[in-house]
Amino acid sequence: MGEGGSTERLDDAEGTLVGEQKDVSASEEERQLRWKLDLQIVPLSLVIYTLSFLDRTNIGQARLQGLQEDLDMSFHDFQVALTILYVPYIIFELPSNLIIRKVGPARLIPLLLTIWGMVSCVQGTVRNKTGLYINRAFLGLVEAGVLPGLSVYLSFFYTPREMQLRQALYFSGASLSGSFNGLLAVAIGELGGRRGIAKWSWVMIIEGAFTTLFGIIAFFIMPNSINNAWWLTEAQRDLGRRRLALARHPDLDAVGEKTGDIGATSRDGLPDEAFSWSEVLRAFTDPFVWLMFCAGFCSATSIYGLSFFAPTIIKSLPLGLTSVQSQLLSVPPFFAGFLFSVAFAFFSDRLQWRYLSGASAFTLASVGYLIALCTSTGWAQYAGLMVLCAGSFSIPPMLLTWALTNVWGYYKRATAAAFLICATNSAGIAGTWLFSPQEAPRYFRGFGTNLALNIMGIVFLSLAELWVLRERRRRRHGSSDHLVEALASQGMSPAAIRAKLGDRHPGYHLEL
Repeated sequence: MGEGGSTERLDDAEGTLVGEQKDVSASEEERQLRWKLDLQIVPLSLVIYTLSFLDRTNIGQARLQGLQEDLDMSFHDFQVALTILYVPYIIFELPSNLIIRKVGPARLIPLLLTIWGMVSCVQGTVRNKTGLYINRAFLGLVEAGVLPGLSVYLSFFYTPREMQLRQALYFSGASLSGSFNGLLAVAIGELGGRRGIAKWSWVMIIEGAFTTLFGIIAFFIMPNSINNAWWLTEAQRDLGRRRLALARHPDLDAVGEKTGDIGATSRDGLPDEAFSWSEVLRAFTDPFVWLMFCAGFCSATSIYGLSFFAPTIIKSLPLGLTSVQSQLLSVPPFFAGFLFSVAFAFFSDRLQWRYLSGASAFTLASVGYLIALCTSTGWAQYAGLMVLCAGSFSIPPMLLTWALTNVWGYYKRATAAAFLICATNSAGIAGTWLFSPQEAPRYFRGFGTNLALNIMGIVFLSLAELWVLRERRRRRHGSSDHLVEALASQGMSPAAIRAKLGDRHPGYHLEL
């Protein structure tokens, strides 16, 4: 929840200072700005991430359509194919996020999108498991910069109090792709056999071709930052820049710094901050970032296990389902994940209390796993899948929002985002080995491990909440004032001091 006390805000309509209870977000101008951003940035990010998750996880549907048999693979070989993708993904996430500032998100993200679409098309033409392994490795390489890049990209447009709903809307691409995967696999599978191409090959070729096409389109419609948002007026761009600065430093003296160089940007509108290895290292020494890393691992193990194996799990339930019926029944759980993630994000942004949102979602996922673990009735297990998907897919947007909100300094924030996504993809490796057909239909190892991880996730979030409360108390008592005084004695301006200290500045607002 927002920290109490009176904080000065800039009234964007009049340019005057107002006291507590007066929030610039209530102004008509800001509502119009936010609406224009939502019409462009959120749908664009949603489509990009949906395509990313779709091309990465459609192999789970392909298995039911004969990929494993056609490529003469054992189930162990199939799990190796899933795992290989995450090795280059993890290795190249951080470098990608560090160069996105220099290259520009409007160039780097569409480029990656176009290339991985081509790689996904080629995946539909492989003829043996070795070819599949090589293809999955390249797919992981080119997708590595997408999710961490998009997470940082949204912070170029939205204030911290607006972030979780927008993060949830674009991250809902993960749950939506789970729904689309089943429907698209059944629909495209009707082409199976035409031109001598198998069902699963058609799925990968057509979905990859669409990704390639959208990547080319994205080059022309994706702006780098608020400065390059061509559909905004100059007054709206100026409002966007000012509200981002004020949201992160509510103690700003608006008389002297309302258009000052706090959070200065370059000509293209990206943060104008020189690269510093010390900023990168600060992310790795921040206790809050590590707690987000651990919580992210706990949540993502569930998400990736479900994304790859939901059709297999559903088919193995004692319901006598065909492969097509199993694919269709994989749609509702993921759609529940979409609905609940947006609902959790909406209330989290309204309450400004990330911990409550995350702990509630972890608890809901735990209940779902408990149901799935403790019953042998097919429809009861399916109900458990619905509940655990609703909880599991609601967690990552909160983690990304909370982590990026409480971290400042461009390169520290970019590093923290990549580090958190490294946790989720490390969990992707773990998730691919938790479900085996030999353990159907109860899947004690998979359901039990994920239940334990979700409970641990609540513990890590609770520790993060306690850390923020402690840090807030320390700053109120002046524990960080000496940092400001030391830099001020060197002749640095207040704006330069804020830029130098980032989230260590005593005026920086840490969210609960």
